[in-house]
Order: sequence, then structure tokens, then C-alpha cells
Amino acid sequence: MICKRLAKRNSDLSAVFIWFRENTIMTHKLAALVFVLTLTSPAFSQKAALLPKSSLCTRDNALDTINQQILTSRTIDDQVRRISVLISAADLLWPYQKRKSLATFNEAFSLAVQSHKAGDPEKKVSGNQFLRIDVPDQRHKVVAAVAKRDPRTARSFLDQIFEEDARADADKPDTAESSFKNSEKILSLAMSLTDTDVASAVNFARLSFKYKASLYLPFFLFTLAKTNRSVADSFYLEALNNYATAPMDQFLYLSSYPFGNTRDAGDMPGSAYYQVPTGFVPNVAHQQEFIRRLLSRAQLAFESPVDDSVNYRLSDLAQMWLAFSRLDTQIRTNLPELADDAFQTREKIFALLNSTSQQRVNASVSQESEPQKRFDELVEAALKKSDVGMRDRDLTFAVTRSSKDETVERVTNVIDKISESSIRESLTNWFYLFRAQALTKEKKFNEARELAAKVPDLDQRAYLFSRIAEGSLKEQIDQIQARELLNEIATAGAKAPQTISTGRALLALAYLYSKIDANRGIEELANAVRVINGINNPDFSQQYVIVKIEGKTFGTYASISTPGFNPETAFAEVSKVDFDGALSQSTSFTEKSLRSLTTLAVVEPCLLQAPKTQTPKRKS
Repeated sequence: MICKRLAKRNSDLSAVFIWFRENTIMTHKLAALVFVLTLTSPAFSQKAALLPKSSLCTRDNALDTINQQILTSRTIDDQVRRISVLISAADLLWPYQKRKSLATFNEAFSLAVQSHKAGDPEKKVSGNQFLRIDVPDQRHKVVAAVAKRDPRTARSFLDQIFEEDARADADKPDTAESSFKNSEKILSLAMSLTDTDVASAVNFARLSFKYKASLYLPFFLFTLAKTNRSVADSFYLEALNNYATAPMDQFLYLSSYPFGNTRDAGDMPGSAYYQVPTGFVPNVAHQQEFIRRLLSRAQLAFESPVDDSVNYRLSDLAQMWLAFSRLDTQIRTNLPELADDAFQTREKIFALLNSTSQQRVNASVSQESEPQKRFDELVEAALKKSDVGMRDRDLTFAVTRSSKDETVERVTNVIDKISESSIRESLTNWFYLFRAQALTKEKKFNEARELAAKVPDLDQRAYLFSRIAEGSLKEQIDQIQARELLNEIATAGAKAPQTISTGRALLALAYLYSKIDANRGIEELANAVRVINGINNPDFSQQYVIVKIEGKTFGTYASISTPGFNPETAFAEVSKVDFDGALSQSTSFTEKSLRSLTTLAVVEPCLLQAPKTQTPKRKS
């Protein structure tokens, strides 16, 4: 339950979805999977409206520069980074040089195929056995980029992937994990198209029907509903028909959408809090259809009832009981004509479950319906534990669950009661980090600054200051206050270790300074480049950092969003003020892909310049 609550706490993160798998052993060690679906920054996703002022900023120069970066990319040894450069360059070229753009997309796809054959790029262990970060399959990354420009070519690439994977897996058993992954990749691609090409998004999403349903299915449905609700509703019925006979741990992924629920009704292999679109009105007709299907499945199960719960997985019968129980209030409210049938079916199912399953499903529903204990109650219960390790664990959980209504002094007093110093330090950082972030979101910038100054991890402190400064400047504070805020970032950044978080903070500093002092903006951009050059293998692709608390008998993990200030966005913003300076600094990166990507970002607005017209020669 800890991980689930953390997922809810961070449900506002636009770039990261957290998929938590729970291990119910007594140590409460938690496993987490973090899937990066999109990496866009809401603050900087729009194209630049103002063209930089420079004689070098012309369409011809920009096109020449883009083509030069394509050639330069062939000197990049890391295939994943080379692919990123090729994708960016091809996308920029598409409106102006389609043939060259398509050739570049093909080059990127060929590299992605080679990268995939060379090994499994998707599994990346992050420091411990409980946390795995899944890196996107580069083939699908290319397909997603192409699909926005040329859906037909994207489908051709996808067909090649299907054929290659089928050949590679011909001698392997069809595992549930591989089927889930294929579904997730396709639906991730479909989600990336919902804003620009609904028809292609749906066409790609249909390809996922040949695989097992996953939590990406409701994610896609809710994402599509933001753009076109009627199309999303139609696709829901298609999915319901396709998975009508699937096992309950797939079928019940279709339980959240018709009711507008943030969670699925079953005990699913992977779970998340879905972001239901604002103003989403549940579709009663779809609710009715879903419950009728569930009732029908239950009747079929009664003909040969088997409670085959194994290990930590529940049987289909137990899953049905959970679904009817969790949806009971909505069924009685919205579907009174089905309420009696649903209740009687639920009672009959319960009678067929073995005693162990009955205890498990009852405990699950009871725990959900119990009022959550208050902070003081959790602390009091923890302090009664005689085992020091268990006491530290429960005090930690009390702090991580604490609401913003608990005073800072009260929470820090509880942290001081923890015996293990390493847990105290990690928990202190965790608490100040999340509390300062929440205060920043609420525009309580002075309070946020006070707490950010107490964050022990200096790189995270610098990053927090950058977010606070960004929010404060939007409130149009005076220049004296603005410079005070920016100086705090500079001071924290100077003391911080050379990490991605520090790099983001300094990039933010350069952008923010460029708004009030162009020369200082370029100066800080140079400082950011210097720090980033000192990072071993700098990777800005993941716009979040993992924070963790680890004791001898437990572990707790969560992600904190770090959006916005990657090198490309920062250089693009600063170039609006000083194009020549930003372009010059982009050449200072020692990492070749960063050099190319920032150069592409700087010259992109120049493509909007009208091409120079040639004066026809006079006939003699």
C-alpha cells in the first residue's frame, strides 16, 4: 500500500507514470517499475513565437546546419544517442526536405534494429534489486517519431518489428511478460499520436489487441478521451469485445474507463492511478455493458467453479468478487436494474472461494474501506514496537504518509526519533523535498524557499530553487527579488556535486537570467555546459529522479519530477535573446549528441524565416 499512496501523491507528474508491483512479504520491501511514456515539458513544449535576431538565423543556414548534424551523428559511438539526433534532425527537415527526412528516419530505424539485436535495451537496474527502470525500445521510439509525420511508413516499420520479433521468439515460450510489453509499446505509440492524429492513434492501438491487455489500455482510453470522447467510447467497446473472454487480470483493465475511476476493480498485475480528464462524465451505457459481461463471465464460471489462486495471484472467481465489491456503490447508484443480480452473484462467488481466498479478498476490501489512521495514531503505534527495526520502519511510513496539514516541526520531531542515522538523513531529505515541491505548486514561494534550503542533497536543493524561482518570476516580482532568487540557485549550484539535477538547475538559471540580463544568461549557460561536461555519460532523457529510503528490513521509493530544463529547451529559450551566444555555447559540449541536439534546438526557429528570393538575371 505504501507504493500505491506514493503513486497518488505524484499523480500530477506529466512525464512519468509509476507502475508498482507489491511484494507482500513481512519485510515490506517494495518493487517498482517506472515507465517513461512521454518526455515533454509543459512549460516549454510550444514552438518559439519570436524569431531570434541574428544575420546567421536564416532558413538556408538552418537547413545546412541540420544536414551537417546528420553527417556528424555518424561519429557518435552510442547508438541510442545517435538515434536521438537523427530523429530530431529528420523531424525538423520534414516540411522542407521530405526525401532527406525520410532517408534519415530510415537510417535511425536501421540503427534501432541493430541496437535491439545487439542486446536487450529495455532492462536497466538502478542500484538495487527492487527498482527497475525500463528504457524505451529504440525501434518503437523511431516509429513514434515517424508516425507523427508519415503514418504509412510508421506502420511499415511496425510490421517489420512484428516479423523480426516473431522470428526471434519462434523457439521461445510465449511469456506473459513479453505479451504485456508488446501491448505497452504499441499503446505508448498510440498515445503519442492522440493530440495530432486520432485516426492513426486508434489504428495503431488496435494492433495491441493481439497481445494481453495491460494498464496502458486504460491510460490510452483516458488520453484519447481528452481529445475525442466519442472515438474513445467507440474504441472502448472494441476493446471490451476483444478481451471479452480474457482472464480477469486482463479483462478488469476495462473496469475503470466506463466508471471514470482512477483505479481498476481487480487485483491487477500492474496498477497505477489513472488521470481522468477534467469534466469526464461516466458513460452509463458502457457501465451497463461491462457489468453484463462480468455477470455473464460469472455464470460461466459457476458451471465449473475452480478457485485456482496461486502464490500472490488471485483466481478469476476471487477477482470477480473483488470487482463486484469495489463497484458495488456505483452499480447500486447508476445501474439499479442490475444491482440485485450483482449482489447475488457476488454472494454465490464468495461461497465458492476457499477459506484462504475469502480471507484475502475480505482483507483487501476491508483495508480499503477502513478510515486511514491519523499521523499521531501511526506514530503512537510505531513507538510501541519493541523491535527497533520495525519501529524505524513504521515511523518512516508515518512520515511518508503525512499530510501537508502536519506542521514541519511535528514531522521533523518524529524523524528525530528514528534510531538509524542513514534512515533519518534519507527521510529528512525526502520530507523537505516533497513538502517544498508541494508548496511551490501552491505558489507559497517563501515557505518553499525556507524548506528547500534545508534539503541535504545539494543538487536537489539547487533544482528546487530553480523551480521556485521560475514560479516566482511568473508572479512578476521586482528585479531585486528576482536576482536574490537567482543568486540562491547559483550559490547552491556552485556547492552541489556534478549531477543531472545540478545541470538542470544551472540550465534553468541561464534561462531565467536571460529574461533580465542577457549577458549573465550566456555566462550561466557556459557554467551549465562546464558542469554537464564534468558528468560521466550525461543523460537528460529521464525527467525525474528516484528518491529512496532504505533500512535493514524495508525500502521505500518514489520519483520526483524534474521537467523542463534539459539542454535543448534551455538553449532554445536563451537563443531567443542571444542567438549567436547560444549557438556558440552549444559547440562547447564534449558529449557529441548533446552538441548536436542543442545546435538543432537553437536553429529550429530559423526555419520559420522566409527563404531569400533570388533576383532573376537580366537578359543581355
